[in-house]
Amino acid sequence: MRLYDVANVDRRLIGAVLADQAAHIGASPWLRSGDRVVTFAEANTLVNRIANGLAARGFGRGDILAMVMKPSIEVVLLALATARLGGIFQTISTDYHGAFLDEAILASQAKVLIIDHDLASRFSGDAWSVPLGSVFLNGATGEDALTRLQSTDDNPPRVEVSPFDPAQVWWSSGTTGKPKGIMHSHSSILFANQRSAQHLRPGDVLYSCTPVYLGSAWVSAIWPSLLGGVVAAIDPAFSVSDFWNRIRFYGATHFLTLGAMHMYLWQQPETPRDRDHKVRVARCIPLDQTLTAAFKQRFGIAEMPQVYGTSETYTVFEAPEDGTVWRGAAAGRPVPHYEVRLVDENDREVPPGQVGEICVRPREPGILFAGYFNAPDITVAAWRNLWHHTGDMAYADEEGTYYFADRKKDYIRHKGRNISMFEVENVVAKHPAIAQVAAFGVPSKELESESELMLCATLKAGANLTFEELAHFINETAPYYFVPYYMDFLENLPQNAHGRVTKNDLRERGVQPQTWRLLESGFKVRR
Repeated sequence: MRLYDVANVDRRLIGAVLADQAAHIGASPWLRSGDRVVTFAEANTLVNRIANGLAARGFGRGDILAMVMKPSIEVVLLALATARLGGIFQTISTDYHGAFLDEAILASQAKVLIIDHDLASRFSGDAWSVPLGSVFLNGATGEDALTRLQSTDDNPPRVEVSPFDPAQVWWSSGTTGKPKGIMHSHSSILFANQRSAQHLRPGDVLYSCTPVYLGSAWVSAIWPSLLGGVVAAIDPAFSVSDFWNRIRFYGATHFLTLGAMHMYLWQQPETPRDRDHKVRVARCIPLDQTLTAAFKQRFGIAEMPQVYGTSETYTVFEAPEDGTVWRGAAAGRPVPHYEVRLVDENDREVPPGQVGEICVRPREPGILFAGYFNAPDITVAAWRNLWHHTGDMAYADEEGTYYFADRKKDYIRHKGRNISMFEVENVVAKHPAIAQVAAFGVPSKELESESELMLCATLKAGANLTFEELAHFINETAPYYFVPYYMDFLENLPQNAHGRVTKNDLRERGVQPQTWRLLESGFKVRR
């Protein structure tokens, strides 16, 4: 283990971190996936070769490399090679297919695209006409993408890169419209993730099994392990039945779960091996504080800190294991590098106990996101009155503890994903039999903080459509999780004086005896 210091902003360069770790602890293992192990020195050499290979193809500072890939060592190496050249890497959802995937690729403005071979069939017939300079298949028969991209030159490319240059773009879930590209600089990535790295110990292994198009894999394993000089263990997917076996296989000491993942683990039958592992720290987001003690006792986990953050801010509130008695759904206290305010609809600060929108402001430059990709108008709107508005709601008590309350924007959280109702409605509205549609969330029976997707629609005059036919249409044209859990066809949708559907009325109506239910229908969702 070796902690790389990022207190000086000039040291916040992703490529420099890897080079420095390779020079000092090069023989130490860094990346593991199954039986494959890559040391810091080996990773540094491969990153240099890939970067030089990209440069030979005209890729350079400010250019974009997009990946449609499952979690793997290759994803990490490609990301760091891109960053070393001063480029920007983007990870695009592997749940997309058809027009959704094509649009995401076009929006990325990528100069180079890397696709896992077994995901190539997800593109529509027009996919290969996207205006990209280079497209590479990873894992195909013969030479894979990394082999084709690599140069024989092991030396670091000579490129001037600034800590304030954008390095990574995450795509939001499109909460009130199209997904937004959230740009992070070298500085913001490394500054935020050093807080996790500072608490690591020699021999730690950080386990990740969440998709790389989500921030969780990067903030829980990849970036902290790079900064802390420890192992990141990467699995391609989460498995309820095999989770603890994988933890034991890697000797993992840390893991992060999102949404209902940890509730699925909790609901499994108890076994004599529940405590047979090396895990010291588990971040289960979100987990009500009332369940934390029981979870720790059953699985023998010493620390289960809670945090609240967004893709734009990283962590805003944290509830560390410092002796504080956290109550209920406490998100914790603000991190020291942010000013935090809760405001009303006119941006006036609200008093303790009253719900307001979470707004943040950094105490130094280069630690918040760098703006929305190709969307300066949205960036300015989110920064109104000199505060970044998160779109999330919370309240604070008299002691300065913050509690997450709700999401202001029109989306639901389901199994760790934020699903845009705007996007769901756009998909359904394309069906020729649909006249009007409203998508919204109803409480999940599995986890209080999550929702199940419900759809209410009206049909065009004379149209005939079954629920199964509509489910099939959605499944074929959108990500699988757009298939509703519940559906109703109504004569009319409730509207206000402005002609807008009043979703609160539909939520209050909720699930009725005649409502179509996915689990009882026999419909099989294709993933």
